[in-house]
Amino acid sequence: MRRKEKHIKKFTYPLSDSDIVTLTNALTVMMNTLPDSDLAPQDVIDNSIYYGEQAFYTLSTHNLQISRNQISALFVALQIADGIISGEVPADEESKKICQNSLFSIRKLLSVFEDYFEA
Repeated sequence: MRRKEKHIKKFTYPLSDSDIVTLTNALTVMMNTLPDSDLAPQDVIDNSIYYGEQAFYTLSTHNLQISRNQISALFVALQIADGIISGEVPADEESKKICQNSLFSIRKLLSVFEDYFEA
């Protein structure tokens, strides 16, 4: 019997310039917050930072060909930003300010990414 392969969804959400700014800000906050935290196992932190750096470069060049690993890192970044907003994730004042200024965009994109990973 053949094993059924898991279908990987294509990320098709049209990111606006504002979305890209929000995502790059969330990645910056993640890269400042995650390395010194115990928010996840070390291998998850390492992968999130590695692919987060790639995603940052990809988005900063307005290339929207984002790998699944980069999408995962973006999702982690949005989750951390949302956790900072809600007070569940400790962060410095600058990171808190960045997240608060993007509150609605972060929550909108978090919903988009949750839908992508649901399936």
